[in-house]
Amino acid sequence: MGSDFGTQNALDKKIQKAAGGKEEFPRKVSAQNPAKKGPAKIVIIGGGACGMSAATQIRRQSDFEITVLSRDSHTAYSPCGIPFVLSREIDSFEKLIVKPLDFYRENRIDVKLNEDVKSINTSSRTVRTGEGIYSFDKLVIATGSLPFVPQTSCTTNILPYGMFTLRSLADGMLFEKALETAGQVCILGGGTIGIGCSAALARRGIKTILINRSKNLLSRQLDPDIAELIRKHLESLGVEVITGEPIIFPEMFWKEKALQVGNKHFPADVVLLASGVKPEISLALEAGIEIGKAGGIVANEMLQVKAGDEFLPYVYAGGGCVEVTDFITGESRLSQLGTTAKRMAEIIGDNITGKQTTFGPIADPWVSLAGGLQFGGVGITSRKAESNEMNLVTGFSSGRTRASYYPGKKDLYIKLLFKDDYLVGAQLVGGEGIKERIDALSLAIRKKATIKDLLDLETSYAPPVSMLVDPLRPAVKAAIQNMREREDIKTQ
Repeated sequence: MGSDFGTQNALDKKIQKAAGGKEEFPRKVSAQNPAKKGPAKIVIIGGGACGMSAATQIRRQSDFEITVLSRDSHTAYSPCGIPFVLSREIDSFEKLIVKPLDFYRENRIDVKLNEDVKSINTSSRTVRTGEGIYSFDKLVIATGSLPFVPQTSCTTNILPYGMFTLRSLADGMLFEKALETAGQVCILGGGTIGIGCSAALARRGIKTILINRSKNLLSRQLDPDIAELIRKHLESLGVEVITGEPIIFPEMFWKEKALQVGNKHFPADVVLLASGVKPEISLALEAGIEIGKAGGIVANEMLQVKAGDEFLPYVYAGGGCVEVTDFITGESRLSQLGTTAKRMAEIIGDNITGKQTTFGPIADPWVSLAGGLQFGGVGITSRKAESNEMNLVTGFSSGRTRASYYPGKKDLYIKLLFKDDYLVGAQLVGGEGIKERIDALSLAIRKKATIKDLLDLETSYAPPVSMLVDPLRPAVKAAIQNMREREDIKTQ
């Protein structure tokens, strides 16, 4: 999923104590700039997963003056939870707010909502908003990502009436209001947001059409054979799935209330644009901060940004606007995961408060849900391997999540990808138990586990939670067989 502040809550379970007015984060005397009067000034641009997590991390470890500038109207919420409110599994958007504004006020973090930053001046160390100018000793850029809006959908920055995105909690509330009178909804984009929202609306009995420009759903994250399993599941829920067709928007959608997909017209009371995101780098670009090949801010291992020929020791960046290094390919890439943003926030907080830590290459494990189906992956896909001229061997298996005689068993599908005997990717789909396996396979990739290591893996068993032989093992055996067949062909 996209950046999700909800991941912060797992680490930070302490809640402000009402009795006695005690603060969650005790005051600490700064060891930095001892000759300077007053605490250092920290300005953070962005109130999402990285920005708010960085603020709390810095407060835990310092007595710095912290200001967060956010264009959003809510603090510290979980955007990944929006589809579950739309499905009515969660009964209100307010429940997605992890920490209210009062929490930050009581802990001396000045959060300014609805305040849009206009420019950054790294030379004078100032940030300008529509409300004034803020000086800083250290700056954190955590502007996140913006929804990708097809140019053909509108001629201005304002979406036509009846079209929505889900960038923020406020967006979710507006979309929910529109659904109250919607008979048919078209969702554009076959990524995790589009798939999750399609299942959510189908659960409510709303006629839903999911339209994806690419031939396969989740084309950047899953191989076609695994993506097909998700397509079939959505169709079983009543979602009409259309892929591989061009989309044409009418000039006046608000009036015509229809989309042209290929040579067909589809009526639509509401359209949700969920066709991906792009890093929000406009402020950084205008400030002379380097943008990389993947389209994000360039940062070093300490997450300090680059301007000219040097990395600035007083300007940091993290979250979806920053490029990271892929653990498998070594290439620069983007990560839109809340887990990545949270880890970056901790690194930034440590470095700003004098604890030097680094952020290394990532395998980017992810998991999502749609109407009871779990799916996810880690590492590279076959498509990515092909673009990097990697020869892969794959192994596929299907099984059950519980013993055959135990009630509630669900299907489970596993695909493993190996390069030169090493695990470099994994993709899973099933009714349960997906996250745990992806996490384990993520560790296996980072530890450069071989196919023999996985064949020798010992797994636990109990009828309510697993089969006697975990479905992972047949996938490994299938990969070994494919390797042997490839070697036989070479020797012929």
